[in-house]
Amino acid sequence: MKKLFNLKMAHSGSIVGYLNEFNTLTSQLELVEIYFEDEIRALILLFSLLDAWDGLVMAVSNSCGIRILKFDDDMGVLLSEKMRRKTSGSAETSGNALSVNRRGRSGDR
Repeated sequence: MKKLFNLKMAHSGSIVGYLNEFNTLTSQLELVEIYFEDEIRALILLFSLLDAWDGLVMAVSNSCGIRILKFDDDMGVLLSEKMRRKTSGSAETSGNALSVNRRGRSGDR
């Protein structure tokens, strides 16, 4: 768990490599029966990104409103942003935010 909570994306690393490392650590924890709710995994992932991804993290965090964050949705947003940055010629660590779709959930949280 210490490795997971201390994990930070490397400045020179790619988001794909980082997602693989993150998934490897969470899979290893599941092997010893340590599980995180989907929303907690999503939050750990978002807040372990470089500061250059803060715009995207803020957009995702603000867009959730009353919905639960989903880990798979976060991964999709990150990979989409990587592709957007690649096609626009921006560096992978530029701070541009990506808008995300809102989905509802019940208010009994």
